[in-house]
Amino acid sequence: MTQPEGSFVVQGRAEREGLPSHAIEPDDRPAATLMRLVSGFQVSDAIYVAATLGIADHVRDGPRSSDELAAATGSHPRALFRLLRALAAVGVFREGADYRFALTPLGDCLRSDVPEPVGPWAAFVGQPDYRRAWGASGTASRRGSAPFAISTG
Repeated sequence: MTQPEGSFVVQGRAEREGLPSHAIEPDDRPAATLMRLVSGFQVSDAIYVAATLGIADHVRDGPRSSDELAAATGSHPRALFRLLRALAAVGVFREGADYRFALTPLGDCLRSDVPEPVGPWAAFVGQPDYRRAWGASGTASRRGSAPFAISTG
């Protein structure tokens, strides 16, 4: 596979320094940690999509290209590539040669055949009604009512 149209390759710090990607310590400044927490909904949404598409089960036996995974899941190839790359950036999948994606220990937890599968929880938490309820937390806090009651009317 060639690089998907509309994508670009970003060389990470570890790669620039000739080190394995896991060799660079994450930024543990309080502001950086809080920024990761604030952006957590994006990662959660991406995991939800991967879980509902069953991506981890499709790569259980080895790396597969985003095109192969798109065909297997009925997804748009470039959109799925972007999703997989985002999840690789946070350690859920690993992107290898030829834009092939493999499981990591985190991604392995999304498989349906593991002792403690997290995929069903990710699928539940990502449901629109659940997300809307959390989105109503600010209003609920000001009114003193339950977020779910606000979000469902």
